[in-house]
Amino acid sequence: MADLDAIQLIQDALTQPLSDDEIRRVVFWHDVAGSFEEDFDRLGENGIGCELVRPLTFAKAEVGSQFELKREVLRGKPSDDFLVYTRKPRDFSEGGLEGNWLADIELTAEHFQADKASMLLGDINASNAARDAVAQFEKFFGAADRRTAYLRRMPETNTPVDVAIGVVSVILKAPTAKMEDIARAYLCALHDSGPDSVLADFERFGALSALSSILKKRLGYEDDLSSEIKLAEHLLLSAASCTLPEELLSGYDAHIAKPYARFCMSIVRDWMGDQASCETLYEIARAVETELSIPERLTDAKVSALIDTDVFPCVNEAVLTSLMSSLADGSDRSSEALSTRQKRKDLKWYKRVESYYDLLAAAADSEGFYRDHPQGFHATKPADVWKAYTTDWCAMDSAYRGFCTALDACLLNTEDTPDSLRDAAERLAERVENVYVNWFLPNVNGCWINCAEPDWAECGFAKGIEIQRDFFQRHPSHDTKEYKHTLVIIADGMRYEVGRELSRRLEQETKSTVSLDSFQSSFPSVTEFGMAALLPHGEISYSWDDGQVFVDGKPTRTTPEREAILQAKVAGARAVLSENLRAGNRAARKELVGDAPLVYVYQDKIDSTGEKPKLEHEVFRACGDTVDELVALCKIAINDLKINRVIVTADHGFIYTRGPLKEQDKVSKADVGGNDVQLHRRHILSRENIDNLMFVKMDLRDIHGGEYYGLALRECIRMKSASGNKNYAHGGVSLQEVCVPVIELRNRNVKSKARVEQEKAMMSLVSTKRRITSSMFHVDLFQKEPVSGKVLPAEYELCLTDGSGNPVTDVQKTHADMTTTDERARVSRPMFTLKAGVDYPPGERYYLVCRDKETDGIVWKEEFTIDMAFTPTIDFGL
Repeated sequence: MADLDAIQLIQDALTQPLSDDEIRRVVFWHDVAGSFEEDFDRLGENGIGCELVRPLTFAKAEVGSQFELKREVLRGKPSDDFLVYTRKPRDFSEGGLEGNWLADIELTAEHFQADKASMLLGDINASNAARDAVAQFEKFFGAADRRTAYLRRMPETNTPVDVAIGVVSVILKAPTAKMEDIARAYLCALHDSGPDSVLADFERFGALSALSSILKKRLGYEDDLSSEIKLAEHLLLSAASCTLPEELLSGYDAHIAKPYARFCMSIVRDWMGDQASCETLYEIARAVETELSIPERLTDAKVSALIDTDVFPCVNEAVLTSLMSSLADGSDRSSEALSTRQKRKDLKWYKRVESYYDLLAAAADSEGFYRDHPQGFHATKPADVWKAYTTDWCAMDSAYRGFCTALDACLLNTEDTPDSLRDAAERLAERVENVYVNWFLPNVNGCWINCAEPDWAECGFAKGIEIQRDFFQRHPSHDTKEYKHTLVIIADGMRYEVGRELSRRLEQETKSTVSLDSFQSSFPSVTEFGMAALLPHGEISYSWDDGQVFVDGKPTRTTPEREAILQAKVAGARAVLSENLRAGNRAARKELVGDAPLVYVYQDKIDSTGEKPKLEHEVFRACGDTVDELVALCKIAINDLKINRVIVTADHGFIYTRGPLKEQDKVSKADVGGNDVQLHRRHILSRENIDNLMFVKMDLRDIHGGEYYGLALRECIRMKSASGNKNYAHGGVSLQEVCVPVIELRNRNVKSKARVEQEKAMMSLVSTKRRITSSMFHVDLFQKEPVSGKVLPAEYELCLTDGSGNPVTDVQKTHADMTTTDERARVSRPMFTLKAGVDYPPGERYYLVCRDKETDGIVWKEEFTIDMAFTPTIDFGL
């Protein structure tokens, strides 16, 4: 065996210095298998290839010549060194001594075990107890690279079991010799390469029986080694039996090994955490689902029975289908849907159906809002309606936007999505659309119009509510002594509920103090009038012929025209487009803005998307993009431009419904009456006074000296004959169109008492029990405060470790992102599985460690003990 240099070892043995009481050296070379007999013969003829101090005699201890050899050693050559080759093992038992004339010499001589198996023992750091097993795999150990790979996985070999496991792990190219890695590697190999290729390697090295024995003893698997699906069924169903109730697994008994179930769960959990092969696990799990009709089995299962199970991807689909179908039928399962989503968020395969869970959560918010307002919407004053909308009612708009956004994502995520889930989502969409369009919009705006209509007819705005025309005086012109530089961002079409989301994001992502307010936009709630009203002005006029709006006789359509109006009021003021401010580097941005005391930045994503008929259904996605862009602009203003006050507002909002409008939701020109009119989607301008109860009359005496009259369409009604979009609209007086956000960021000095630092929402351990008595266990975690303002969402990873920090369970994730003020709803229960094959002495201390996933820093650790009558073992022998 060229790789195992026995000659070098012989040289080392014979050239070592003698001890003080020795005069020569006698070495017995035991080679039971006869692997090196030819090498010995060549040494006898040619010598050992190095200089020796004393003469060396080569001799073979053969049957019939031992007595003569003994005489020669003791009397014939008493001062020579001897190298004695024998095919007998070194055995000083009663049976071994019989007929052995050299035993007394061998007892005092040096022993050199240089058969191939013995040399392999030394080469792989194996004890003599593993000799037979090593000899069995002599062909496998014949290559240096395989021995090196074996040592990486099995640094110390003490038993035949160690040899078998090490050999199997190397053949499979498993990262370690742990059973979790072996099982994963074998199934991945079957899946990727097929059984013929995989088993051929085992046959070549005589390792098939070792593989079979490992799977039998450690997984309880005794079926076909070549069958990927049968092994996968055994592994996955055994794992799933740990969390699924028995009645759901009835009929699958042949595939489940109860004594090995928790170890199978440990293997699956470990596999789920391996990013490199997790996709293979998903494909295998899908194949098992199909083979055993598991989705059909779970169709009528209660969500509570499935809540902790994530072995099979179809569990998510069964949970979603059940909850979506119930909500679509009007059942009161909103709280259950939200809590289930929170629980499932920390389990495997969630990301694959995340859009469906987002859809479910938005629908639950919508349904919850509907049930929380059984009496509808009632108020007597416009200011009361306004307050209710900005603090409560606008949540329905957010839920609807979230639902439509998630539905779009679901429509793109059709891979592997079962028809039952898609059907449930479609039915749920009908329910949400119906509630929003036929209940919320008409009722909330009916209440608003009833309260505000007298004021609109009298003065053109609802009294008791800040109006857009006062914006410049009340915001940019205010506090100019404290803040020498102010940046105003105007997002075209950003309605209030979008601004509320932006405000939350700015609270979380900046260190500024953030305030959210609102005002009612000008009528009509369109870009031309809204942009003009946000500029400093005395009089606003309107050109009937071309639709332009003027401020004190100056045009306002373009950015340079608006900058001229600003500079007439504030020397050095600038007006820029958001894309120009974002495009440059820090130096370019500073050059663009200069030392301007006031900067107006115009951003147009929402309205430019919604106004295009082919893109109007993407307007909610544009809202999300706008929030991202505005956050970035605010950070640019604070960090790059060193502007400490930023105001974000809009010219108007919008109204959008996903479904097609019904004929009763449209009016025609004939319904309006009058001849000298301009018809728009949501408003009408006229040069004659029209009294028509179908419309809301708007006083326009402050526009162009009262030359024009305005009519607004009620509720969600659109003009039938007006060109343009069918689902996206603005210009009217609904709360969605006229309620505009005003967000102000004030970047406080670090030493300022008003400055509030950001902090992550914390998770604390509330379980009082610190004694673990089962290999699968839960702990109760409590999110201390809801996510809001400067309290940021966070993700944590938890794991039980021993005193040295080595993990003894799988790693579980938990999200501290709940916004509810209900403390009971902010409790989560992650489940852990102890690793099999590990001893858990009762007196040892263990620690549940919580790490911040973002920083990997330890947040806290709590002491536990493990006290189980039977520890989860995997070493059943081979």
